[in-house]
Order: sequence, then structure tokens, then C-alpha cells
Amino acid sequence: MDEISKAIVSAVIAYLVPRALGGIGKTFTPTGSRERTLPWVPWLIASFIGGALGGTFSGAIGDQGFGNWAVFGAALGIMQWFALRAYLPVGGWWALASAVGWSFAPLFGDNPFGGFFVGLAIGALQIIGLKAKGQGWWIIGNALAWGLTGFITLFLIEPIGSAFGFVLGWIIGWGMVGAIGASLLLLPLSRLTPTTE
Repeated sequence: MDEISKAIVSAVIAYLVPRALGGIGKTFTPTGSRERTLPWVPWLIASFIGGALGGTFSGAIGDQGFGNWAVFGAALGIMQWFALRAYLPVGGWWALASAVGWSFAPLFGDNPFGGFFVGLAIGALQIIGLKAKGQGWWIIGNALAWGLTGFITLFLIEPIGSAFGFVLGWIIGWGMVGAIGASLLLLPLSRLTPTTE
């Protein structure tokens, strides 16, 4: 499968899975928004699982290009959508924006600041359909979170691989990428307040 096909399939899956699962469990309601509590534990767990699944699927399809990064972004976005949907009015576009935003990663190659630019793209795309105050926090927060995560994980990948072996180390390592980025996004996430429009 070529890179364009991978990216398109990832984007379609990222959009359709939340739409298919939308009726399962709690979803955001404007009347319940006054009693909101930041779902930080589900957010971190979902981001770890999404990162692990995304890294696993991406690695399984080979040839690390923008299609692989779209696969990673789709898995991460779907899991984050699942954790956020009772907290914010997020739809299938959230995971789609994650898939498209992550697909920019190969454009920056070995640039140490690439994570900042990818995070900027993710944050900007995710707020397009979001009816909430604090969107600027989300965009800047994504740039900082994913940029810092790129630097932090440089020091974690080798020890994780050494401790768990290649396959398990790969899965745990990508899960850590998702969880570290998500933990750095907790403050900007707490600044997003739904509007009643």
C-alpha cells in the first residue's frame, strides 16, 4: 500500500470509528457542562493505548512515511476522542484532525523542532470544529507538548527497548509517547470550556 492510500484509509477510519461508536457511553451535553470534571485518568490511559496501538499498526505496515504517521494519529485521536466526548463537544473530526496533523511529521525529518510544528498543526486542526473557549491554549499547548515529548522520548526509547526487547519495547515506547504528550496537554485541556452556541 502506498503512502497516499495509507493516509486516506487512516483518515477515513479516524472519522468513521467515532461516528460508529458515538452512541456508546456518555457524550457531551450542554446542560451537563456546568458539572464538568477534567477526565485526566481516562485521557492519559486512552492516550497510552492510542499511542501503543498507533505505533504497533504503523510499524506493522512498514515504510515510515506520512501514511504511517496518519495511522499513528488516527489511533491516538480515536482513543482521545473516546476519553473526551463526555467532557467536550468533540466529534469524529477530532480523530480525523489528529490523523491529518500527525501526517505532517515526515516533512520535518530530523529537525529537532519538528514536534513543535506537528503539534501546531494538530492543535490548529482539532479546534476547527470545537465550540469552546480557550482554543488558543489548545493550539500553543499542542505545539509545546508534542515538541517536548519528542525531546523527552529521545532519552526513553533506548532504555525501554533494552528493558523489554524490541517488540514489547516498541509498543510500550509508542504508548509512552502518547501518554507523555497527553500529560503535557492537561493544562491546555483544562482551559477548553464549551460554549453554549
